[in-house]
Amino acid sequence: MLAPVFLAPVLAEAARQRVSVHTLTRGLQITAEDLNSPGTAISHSEALTVVRRAVQDLRIDDAGLALGMRACVTERGILALGMLAAATLGDAIKLALRFPESAGYLLSLWETPSAQGPQLHAEPFPDDLDLQDFLVDLTFSSTVAVCRQVTAANYTPAGVELVRKAPAAGHAHEQFFGCPVRFGCPRNTLTTGADWHNFPLPWANRQAYRVSSQSLEQACAQWRAMTGLAPLVTRALHRSLPRIANLAEVAATLHRSERTLRRQLAQQGLSYRSLLDDSRKSRALELMTSKRWGLAQIAAEAGFSDTRAFTRAFKRWTGHSPTALRDRPAALTTPATEAEAEAEPD
Repeated sequence: MLAPVFLAPVLAEAARQRVSVHTLTRGLQITAEDLNSPGTAISHSEALTVVRRAVQDLRIDDAGLALGMRACVTERGILALGMLAAATLGDAIKLALRFPESAGYLLSLWETPSAQGPQLHAEPFPDDLDLQDFLVDLTFSSTVAVCRQVTAANYTPAGVELVRKAPAAGHAHEQFFGCPVRFGCPRNTLTTGADWHNFPLPWANRQAYRVSSQSLEQACAQWRAMTGLAPLVTRALHRSLPRIANLAEVAATLHRSERTLRRQLAQQGLSYRSLLDDSRKSRALELMTSKRWGLAQIAAEAGFSDTRAFTRAFKRWTGHSPTALRDRPAALTTPATEAEAEAEPD
């Protein structure tokens, strides 16, 4: 299971071209509302089905490059908080690689050292080779776009090497990446120079980084364990928020009786209450990454009656109050102090 991060620009482009999202999700156990709901997790197969259909239906040159350029760090939810709060750009990249499910990666990514600096390698899974050009372009261009956002600077890779053949307008890649781009290479590689890798981030904050890392650990562990009913129930709960759907309502959406659903969840070691708590936590943490949302709004969107109830739940989830995080530089409104910026995240 993974976050539908890389489907966001695809869906936005589909809407712009008036391609029905329902066409892209037909036959799947997901809806357009699911894909736009914070905290939703989908399977790799579902994500690639949507992408494959979109590549066929959308009319756009160098679609992967063009869509990746539009990436926004806040689309990464609680991962965005951690990346922005990391001490250096290298730490931010490592955090995303550590939690590929939250990053929403649709292919295999890993990092290796080199004389030029750390190299990010990308390789599609065996069943997705037909989408290699699109997925690699999308991943590398979105990575560069996000690096420029978290550094608040014109991040430029040291070099880009792509397996694909050079497109008719190959200059588009070099124009965006701002560095030499080689085509027809044996491996897809994006190299970050040592200076950029060690670049101190302006919003570095150890407390926010720690909260994000802990939350990502928990969320990704749950996603990796999700089988059977868990993702279906979680999606149904996400759809209902800010209203809290009861077990009977969730069961009805899954065409089961309340008693049957309760029994099936128990057989998988799950409960309605735990899945509901996870859904509300996920929604709240996603919204905490945007300063456009006040705490009262976040509390309401997560299904809490007031900020006091939300604050108690938030402390139980993270060990910190939401106000404490919002009042620190991790609120993403003011730069960190020099000491915080230089500190390595725990």
